[in-house]
Amino acid sequence: MHHALIVDEPSTYRTTLCDQLAAELDTPRVLETDGVGEAFMLVREHRPALVLVDAEHFGNPGIDFVRRVSATFPAVHVLVLAATDGTPAPVRALRAGAHGFVAKQRGLPEVLQAVRGVLSGYLMFPMHTLEAARRLGQGQDAGLSRLSNREVTILQYLARGHSNKAIAAELLISSKTVSTHKANIMAKLNVGSLVEMVDYARRHQMVW
Repeated sequence: MHHALIVDEPSTYRTTLCDQLAAELDTPRVLETDGVGEAFMLVREHRPALVLVDAEHFGNPGIDFVRRVSATFPAVHVLVLAATDGTPAPVRALRAGAHGFVAKQRGLPEVLQAVRGVLSGYLMFPMHTLEAARRLGQGQDAGLSRLSNREVTILQYLARGHSNKAIAAELLISSKTVSTHKANIMAKLNVGSLVEMVDYARRHQMVW
């Protein structure tokens, strides 16, 4: 029997994923939580075979959770979820010690396929991840490695032409918060305008 833990905000997606995961793993119960602190305690208590965590939702604490679980409980398989698979989210997951990464936009069947892969001993990452990790290791694209997952998400929205107001409504944050993230992104990427930000995102294949 496989025990699994889902670390994500309460939603219809999480409920559906929980039900399908229970059926996939033939387990009567899948643990759930919406806090990384409680998640680590659950991992320590139950030692699940699999942890799925939406690191994008939790930001840097989510990546720190992945790193901590991977270092403390190496037998636990960690699969990171995010809204999209644009760089550097999967690279950050790989470098933190995760066994796989899958974008929610790909659909639940692909999430379950990734679950089967990591539980079978495979690393499950988008094809571009290893090349991006290699570039980062050589000192290229250092700006990307400094962006949080939330900053990456906002950069992708901006690159697709969304306004601050539209992004705020989509992410349930204030326009002022979006503006703050935008300023931080520009500083980390060393760009001086929105046009340069968009060009940067397109050159690094962060939008499609």
